[in-house]
Amino acid sequence: MKLFARVRDLMLVAVVLIAAGWRAEGQTLTFSVTSTASSVLVSNSLTFFISVTNLSGIPIANLVITDSLPASVQITSTTSDNPSSTDIVSSNSATFSLATLAFFQSWNITVSALPTVAGLITNTVTITTPILFTNGEASIVVDVTNFVIIANLGVTLTSPSQPVIINDFAAYGIIVTNAGPDTAPQVMLTNTLPPGSILEGVSPANLTYTTNPGGNLIFNLGDIGSGGSSSLQVTVSPTNAGVLTYYAAVGSASVTNISTLSTLANNSLTVLPYVTNVLIAVTNSGQATDFQNGLVEQSILLTNISATNIVTAARVAVSGLHLKQLYNAVGTNNGQPYVTYTAPLSQPLAPGQSVSLLLQYNPRGSFTFSNSQLQAYPVPVPNLTPPVTTTTTTNINISGIFKLANGHVLIEFPTTTGRTYTVVYSDNIRFSNAMIAPPGIAAPANILQWIDYGPPTTVSTPTNTGNRFYRVIQNP
Repeated sequence: MKLFARVRDLMLVAVVLIAAGWRAEGQTLTFSVTSTASSVLVSNSLTFFISVTNLSGIPIANLVITDSLPASVQITSTTSDNPSSTDIVSSNSATFSLATLAFFQSWNITVSALPTVAGLITNTVTITTPILFTNGEASIVVDVTNFVIIANLGVTLTSPSQPVIINDFAAYGIIVTNAGPDTAPQVMLTNTLPPGSILEGVSPANLTYTTNPGGNLIFNLGDIGSGGSSSLQVTVSPTNAGVLTYYAAVGSASVTNISTLSTLANNSLTVLPYVTNVLIAVTNSGQATDFQNGLVEQSILLTNISATNIVTAARVAVSGLHLKQLYNAVGTNNGQPYVTYTAPLSQPLAPGQSVSLLLQYNPRGSFTFSNSQLQAYPVPVPNLTPPVTTTTTTNINISGIFKLANGHVLIEFPTTTGRTYTVVYSDNIRFSNAMIAPPGIAAPANILQWIDYGPPTTVSTPTNTGNRFYRVIQNP
């Protein structure tokens, strides 16, 4: 905001300081008073800046600055950048004393205040020192108004896909809205992270924020017009198991909020621990290049080694690889990519039973790989429900379906380069029990071929099911 200033130079000429033994000619002490605004709402904070610089050529002794405000203004805080100053503050006046202000030294003071009554307020600042024949004085006038900005601010929190496992990346959304009728200026959002979590990122990436000592994220969202909104996403990595709660609060110091919406919101994140000694994964094939898709593929055997646990879904994390190297990974945990296997509802993985999963690698040619790189553990069944789609906007016409010699099924469909797509499959033409086949696919060209090879991407191989029907959805 533009600073409004009144500056006065105090000229000291031909002063003979007998007591101090000093002689000064053409002495100057510059003195200014500025404020953050020329107009402010009642009960909104206002800050004054006082600055003194000694250009006299000699030290200035026993300098006293007095800031006097009307009784309708309450001083809330003061700061001085000279640690040697003595400050005496009352409700509406402040006195600052300095034993010596050295030549070329500046002394800067801030006074924050809260006006409580509408009208013009005059802040009078005086400066005195025994070496001056006359005192210096400067005043600045601020208009305090009753103009009220009325807005209806609200905040909501979306929930990450749940549950998550310790060290997973979990992203939740924050939406701030203003139902009006006025524009809300300088909207501030405070986000309290779930306890025991690490901040991994904020989207949009260019959104700036600060943190306070409590670890809260504080965003200045700027002005939000009537009917407008602002959205962001926060990604955290929880390090503790349990039900973790996170909060958001929104407000604007210049707004009278009519509060039909909630300015406070909270949501929870269920974080599960690793469950060990239930599953084990080992390789059961060498690495081979599939020339149909250009990927290096390797089969692993996932076995339920427990005596009593029935497994409905499992993760296999692969250490030593990054996310892009494990082509069919659906996520990372503590930096390790993983695939997720979901068992058919009628055939969960019982104690002693095994299932083969296919790992697909991006690098060309084989590379060193050992069983110690595989960590398997049971997880809750992920949400594989397809999103709501319409035939005209999101469903993609499949141009071909081909059964390959190895029993896998290849589907081909037109794409837009750079867009991502999700394959949906079902055992009936009505798609009454449809599931998505993760992960989504990024299109490198205008035609894409996708192969259904079975677990972990689909619940079973196409050769082990009577019927399988497919749809393709273009993701937002």
